[in-house]
Amino acid sequence: MTRRPTASVVANPILVGATTFLVTVVAVFLAYQANEGLPFVPTRTLYVDLPNAQNLVRQNEVREGGERIGLVTQMDPVRLRNGRVGARLSLKIDRNVRRCPWTRRGPCARGRRCR
Repeated sequence: MTRRPTASVVANPILVGATTFLVTVVAVFLAYQANEGLPFVPTRTLYVDLPNAQNLVRQNEVREGGERIGLVTQMDPVRLRNGRVGARLSLKIDRNVRRCPWTRRGPCARGRRCR
């Protein structure tokens, strides 16, 4: 009885091409999603009105204590309460970041720490 040699997976060019194509599609998808924030990281949206946002651009990082906690996803002009034009930022904040009470004057009341 003679044995047939077993075919290698690498010997089939269709299988190699299909695998390469699939790996490339997944890599491109993850690279695209990385521009919108880290993939598979749950986030929450926070809207902030600023009187002056001239040095901000879309995709700027939101940092707290030097650590990246989110991204600026959208910037729109908005009329503020005092009648002047400002910017409304849409921020994608990571869900694992602790919540901080916000007041009209900014994060946390004066002299109090966020907990």
